[in-house]
Parts: sequence; structure tokens; C-alpha cells
Amino acid sequence: MGSWPLWIGFNAGVALLLVLDLVVLHRRAHAVTLRDAAIESAAWIAQSLGFGAWIYFAHGRGPGLEFFTGYVVEKSLSTDNVFVFLLVFQYFRVEPRFQHRLLFWGVLGAIVFRGLMIAAGAELLARFAWTPYILGVFLLYSGSKLFGADHAVHPEKNPLVRWAQKFLPMSAAEPSGALFVRENGRRFFTSFFIVVIVLETTDLLLAVDSIAAVFGVTRDPFLVYSSNVCAILGLRALYFLLAGILQYFQYLDEGLAIAVMFVGAKMLADPWIHISTGQSLAIVGAIIGLSIVISVVRAKLHGETVKQPRKQYRGQLRTRPAPTPEYIHRLAEPDPQQRAEVAYDLYRNGLARTLNWLDDWSKDHEFRSLIVSDSFTGLRGKPSSQPKLTVGIAVLPETFDKIRAANGSTPLAEAPADQDVIEFELELVQDFTAPVRLDILTTNEPGGGGAIARFLEKFGEGIQQMELDVTDVDRATEILRARFHLEPIYPTTRPGASGTRVNFFLVNTWNNTKVLVELVEQPKGAHSSFPLTAS
Repeated sequence: MGSWPLWIGFNAGVALLLVLDLVVLHRRAHAVTLRDAAIESAAWIAQSLGFGAWIYFAHGRGPGLEFFTGYVVEKSLSTDNVFVFLLVFQYFRVEPRFQHRLLFWGVLGAIVFRGLMIAAGAELLARFAWTPYILGVFLLYSGSKLFGADHAVHPEKNPLVRWAQKFLPMSAAEPSGALFVRENGRRFFTSFFIVVIVLETTDLLLAVDSIAAVFGVTRDPFLVYSSNVCAILGLRALYFLLAGILQYFQYLDEGLAIAVMFVGAKMLADPWIHISTGQSLAIVGAIIGLSIVISVVRAKLHGETVKQPRKQYRGQLRTRPAPTPEYIHRLAEPDPQQRAEVAYDLYRNGLARTLNWLDDWSKDHEFRSLIVSDSFTGLRGKPSSQPKLTVGIAVLPETFDKIRAANGSTPLAEAPADQDVIEFELELVQDFTAPVRLDILTTNEPGGGGAIARFLEKFGEGIQQMELDVTDVDRATEILRARFHLEPIYPTTRPGASGTRVNFFLVNTWNNTKVLVELVEQPKGAHSSFPLTAS
């Protein structure tokens, strides 16, 4: 297979379907309903099955079964994309009405990049007889990594994202679905352009497994490409169909792992043990189906309910300026949902200031062992964790009182008598992610010589510090001094609020600005935060 007319006709058909989807079905940005997602998903699957049936009757049973097997493998593995896309949209807080448009550009890029990857793979297979064995070993390895896979996303660590945010002209305006805008006669990139970069790079990483797996089914480049494209064309509808019920598929990772490892083992054993394409299709389908059945049965036996993702909000990336005092004042809004939105945004803004230095520190095994982690239940009900971080926000006394009153007169932390600080902590607990913590700080003596008073006088209200919890602040300080050549602000550990022990470091961030980092050792059993619910 794979004559030039067939390649041209297939790609022309795909282009036509994409244009119809964008211009006719989704011309205006809108949230995709579950009913629409189900209809579109069924239509994409029917189109793929129809194309596979045409291959079966026009080109023979072998190519037809190879297409269907490749389609089932790719469609199954693409559920991992759904999990990751949900986390990406939650991370950037993309409104549901814009998600389909962003996924469209993501799918368009995925078709191009996967085509290039498939062309490279086909060339390697044609030139080197040992390539299938390399792919087989790789699939065994990648399959083993799928067991208990952590689907957390860290776009702030993506080198392409960091490069784009540093060198491309970025608009601070809130995007309205466009990747570019014109301001004062100049073209600027919007934050949605960064989201597309994350979607594309994430898909590329996930595509390595799936393309290698399909090459384990067929060596025909056209069948590999067409089965991939047919599977990912329906990925957008699949995302909106499955996003609300992801936790039902607790054992899908294990099923995918076994299926991928089966294909890898099949490639390695092919010279001695031949497994037909029809048998492969039946085995892969049975593995995936059984993993879904076991997941659903387990959920019902344990009385588990499926959590719907919380409402998502518009958000900005690190390209936005530092939060203004007016934005911080919204922590005193009467609506708890609006306060939660602001708290989440401030926390993400603070996390951007941990780039580079926290990654570097965590590479030291001993220092990493001292970091306190927040444990939480991620997607599919699997445990996950991340360093326990708190964003310290300095505000004027009158702002402090308003925020505290709006959040139920939160109890104050017990600050040492010799320190000019008044503070309390807010905590926002969310589905699938670590808790959001804000430390609201103010001064007893505005205009005085205390650290908070000096910060407010020099910078105004804003993010004043990042707090990192450790189990032993003395040892952590010594490691940073000896191995990272960082001098603490205080020569010895000092008492902090509510019985904590603390020390401070002034470190460089990713863009060569300074951030004050407070290492915090909590007294055993302490919990001084006040819950700020998002419901």
C-alpha cells in the first residue's frame, strides 16, 4: 500500500474534515456538551471504521486487520493524552469554551510531527534489520514505566515554554481564543500559544510509545500513519467525553502497560513465534477491555463515586506581570469561589519563582530527602506528591484585616515578640492537585524598620517570599551553604511563627530576578492553615 494517490487522497480527506470541524461545527468558541462530545466521538469512530473497512475489502484481509489493530492500539494509548490534556487545562485554567479550539491546533501539529516520526521510523526499519529488536526492547521498557504512571504535568519546566516566555513578545491581555493579537501595530503571542506548545510537546512524548507499538503490528508506513491519524482526529471529542469520568479507569494504565509490553515481546519473538495480526487485535482488545471492566467493577464494589472536575477559570501564564495590589485585594471578595480563583492564581504566580533553584536543590539526594511533600490523590485515584510550598504575600494592615474578615476571621499565627510581623495562612484544597497555600503577612509598624514594613515601602503589596517546608532546617541550611555556595540571611536558625524554626536565602530565579526563600521546619503535628473552599 501507500501509493502517491492514496497518500494524497487520504491527507486531502483529513484536511477537509478538519476544515469542516473548525469552520462549520466549531466556528464560534463554546463549551462542548457531553451529548455533542458523544455524537462527535461516534462520528469519528464510524469514519475510522469505514476507512478500515474500505482497506479490508479493497486491499485485502491482512492490511485491513493491520489497520484495525493499529487503530485500537493508538486509540487506547491516546487515553493517556486525555488525562494529560485535562491536567494542562487545569494548570493554565483554560475556559471550557476555548479548549476545543486549542485542541484543534494541537491535533493539527500532532498530525505533522507524527508524520515526520513515522517517516523516520519507516526509514530506520528499511535500512537496519536490527531496528525491530530495538523497538521491542523500548516497548518492554516503556510498558513497565506505565505501571502506576504519574500524570502530573510541569509546563514551567518545559524548555520550549521557558524559551518562548523569555524571548517571544507576549501579550499581557487576556486571550479570547486567538494565538496571536495585534497591539499598537505589533504582533504579540498570547498565553494560549504557550498552551499549544505544551500540548504539542506532551503529545510528541506520548507518541513515541504509540508509534513504536503500531510499527510492532505493521511495517507499512501508510497503515501506521493512517491508523494514528484516525485515532487522534477523534481525540478532541474523546477528551470532552471522558474528562468527567476519568477516575473510573483506575487500572487502565496497567492494561495499557501489558498491551504495550505484549507488542514489544511480539516484535522480539517474531523470528521464532509468529502471532497473526488477527490474534494480536483480539489480545490487545481483550487486555484493554478487561482493564476497564475491572476498574468499573472495583469502583462499584467500593462504592466510589466519580468526581467531576471543578469549574475552570480563565488564567494567565508567567507572561503576565506580577499581581497588582488591586488583584490581591480580591482575596477579600464576598464570593468564596472568586476568592478561590484569586488564591489559585497567586499561588501559580508564586510557583513560577521556584524555577531553577528548586530543581537544582532537589537534584541533591540528601536535600531532597529533607523536603516535606504534600500528598494528594491524582487522576485515576492514584497517589501523587509535590514539595510543600507556601506563597508569602505582604499587604498593608487595612488590606490584611479585610482579607482576614472575608475568610472567617482566620486565627493569627503566633509570631515571636521581637519580629515585626502579623500573619495567617489560607489553604485551598482542590481535586487532583496539591493544596494551595498562601501566607498573608503584614507589619505592626508601617514605615518602620521591620522586614515586611521595608518590603511594603519599597515594592508595595505583592508576593514577598516563597516558603519551603523541610524536616531539618539546620541540615538544609548547611547543605545549601556547603554544596550550593549560598549564604543564609541569618547565621543560625531563628524562631518563626507558631513554634516553627526558619532561615532565609536570597536566590536567583529563572529570569535573573531575586526571590526570598524561607526554609520552614514545622513543630511536630502542627497545622496552622485555614481552609478556603472552592465550592
